[in-house]
Amino acid sequence: MSGITLGPLVLSMERFAFIAGAIGFVLMTNLIGRSRHADPVLDSWAMPTLLIGLIAARLSHVARNLESHVQDPFSVIAFWQGGFDALAGLGAVALVLAVLALRRRARLAQGLLAASLVGLLLWQGILQMTPAPDMPLPATRFAALDGAPATLAGTAGGPVVINLWATWCPPCRRELPMMMEIAGARPDVRVVFLNQGEPGPEVRQYLLREGLATDRVLLDPSRDAMAHFQTPGLPATLFFSSDGTLEDVHLGEISRAAFQSRLQSLR
Repeated sequence: MSGITLGPLVLSMERFAFIAGAIGFVLMTNLIGRSRHADPVLDSWAMPTLLIGLIAARLSHVARNLESHVQDPFSVIAFWQGGFDALAGLGAVALVLAVLALRRRARLAQGLLAASLVGLLLWQGILQMTPAPDMPLPATRFAALDGAPATLAGTAGGPVVINLWATWCPPCRRELPMMMEIAGARPDVRVVFLNQGEPGPEVRQYLLREGLATDRVLLDPSRDAMAHFQTPGLPATLFFSSDGTLEDVHLGEISRAAFQSRLQSLR
């Protein structure tokens, strides 16, 4: 399974693991703060420290993918699309602890360090316990809007990216034009837009109305791909290397920077 469902929320395992680690960090600061030996303001430093780490991680990602964000300035603040540099975030937190220690706030720094280690262990522990997805490309032939039915395999042994989407899905509609634009400039990667559960005429009408291409679109009226890849919601984008190995799964809306970065990393 590539993600989990929490009520109306669909989270990738990476996001779930981080959220669990962040909650563990905050709860640990609260627990340590109850000790008589702890710094009395430890609790009040939990959220600012976490926020500093998140901002640093986001800014580092934006800086490394500046060209993509320049093309889409709004994506700089669209953090829900993903895009964080974990090492930069951890480095920022370490810097906060070092500054506190240098300012003779040793008890405060020690408390935050202990809580940070608990959060980090929880975060990485969940990731390590999550089995790597092993989902081969199905041999099913899907109907195409243009042309004969086709499988999802890459052409000439190249990498393939599969985007599961539907016209009724707002994040799908937002990301689709960007993904089609980038896909058109990457002939070395086969990008397939596999519609889930909708009839061909309805899908074609939507694409033509939005001025989008139809040649990369396949139809999956029974949503077999969602069952095969165990995706709990839409949109979902799956990245396969040239040898057919599933390299990555992105649940939810993907940013231009994240999409381009993952295309470049495909083997």
